[in-house]
Amino acid sequence: MEEATALIALSRIVTISNAAKKVLAEDGQRLVAIFEGREKAQDRLADEAISSFKGFEAIESDLAALSRMGVDLVTIKDSTYPPALAAIPDAPLVLYKKGPLPFPRDAFAIVGARKASFEGILLAERIAETLSSAGITVVSGLARGIDGAAHKGALRGKGKTAGVLGCGIDICYPAENRRLFDDIGLEGVVLTEYRPGEPPYPSHFPERNRIIAGLSAGVLVVEASRKSGSLITARLALDYGREVMAVPGRVFDEAYQGANSLIKKGAHLVEEIGDILSCCFPNLQAEMKSAIDLDGDEDYIFRLLGGDRVHVDELIEKSRLETRRVMAILTRLEMKDMVSSVPGGFYLRKI
Repeated sequence: MEEATALIALSRIVTISNAAKKVLAEDGQRLVAIFEGREKAQDRLADEAISSFKGFEAIESDLAALSRMGVDLVTIKDSTYPPALAAIPDAPLVLYKKGPLPFPRDAFAIVGARKASFEGILLAERIAETLSSAGITVVSGLARGIDGAAHKGALRGKGKTAGVLGCGIDICYPAENRRLFDDIGLEGVVLTEYRPGEPPYPSHFPERNRIIAGLSAGVLVVEASRKSGSLITARLALDYGREVMAVPGRVFDEAYQGANSLIKKGAHLVEEIGDILSCCFPNLQAEMKSAIDLDGDEDYIFRLLGGDRVHVDELIEKSRLETRRVMAILTRLEMKDMVSSVPGGFYLRKI
C-alpha cells in the first residue's frame, strides 16, 4: 500500500478526530503497517476503525476520476503542502487542488455574511482587489455574499484567490457561483479535503473554515451578525495564532453586531488597507490606482456621497442642482468607475 493511499483512507474515517489523524499520520510507514494489519495503533478505537476500513476500491475509483478532471492530490507529507496549514493541530491530511495557482506564501482571508449589504459587498471586493494587487492571495469559502465578492475582486489582481469548498471539488455550491467557481479554477486555485461527489453537508463548513484560517496570515470579517459562520473562522484564526480583524458597522444594525463584537473583544479595527498590510504584511505595499481627473461638478457630487450609500433625491437636495444635471454627473462618475448604482435609486462611492 502506498503512503498516499493510507493517508486518504485515514482522512475518510469519520470516527477519528482531525487532530488524532494528524498524530497518526506523522509516521507514514507505520500508518501503512496499521492499515495492512502488521502493527496496531495505540488507541484501541482508532485501531478498530482503521482495521475495519473498507473503502480502498472507492479511493482507487476517485483517484482515476480526479485525474480525468485535472485535479491534483496533495498530502500532508508532500513538500508542496502549505507550511502554514501543516502547522495547525487539526490540519487536513489530504487536499484536492484544481487550478494553476501554487499554494500561496502570502495569504489573507476575507469572510462575512452571505446576505450581505451592497456596501459590504463593494467593500469586500475593493479590499480583495487591493490586497491581490500587492501579490497577496485572498482566501475565502466561495459562498454567496462577502465570500463571492472577495474572490471576484481578488481575481483582478496578481495575487489571485483560493476558494475552499465544503464539498467535493466537482460540486459548485452554491450553484449560482458557477461562473466564479470556473474562473477561480482557471486563474486561481480551488481546494477541498472532501472526496469527489461529497455533498455540502452543514457539518462540513466549520471544518472548511479551519482550512481558510490555517492558510492565512490573518482573517478579516467584513460584515457579520452574531450568528454568522464567519465568526467560527475568526475564532479558529485566534486559536491558530493568526491576526483577527473586522470592519466596524452601524451600532444598532444586527448585520454588523458580530463584527463589532469582535472589535470589542480585541480584534483589529480596519479602516483602510494599510491596517491589514502593517499588521500582517509589513514588507508589502499595495499598488494604488492612478488618480482620476474629475471636473468641478464630478468632484462636488463625489464628495457629497461620503462613505455610505445615498439616495439620488438626497443628492439632488443637498447639491441644489437640477435633477437632469445630477443624473448626468452620476453617469459620468459610473463610467469612470468612481461610483456604483444600487437598486432603489441609491449610489455608493467605489474608491
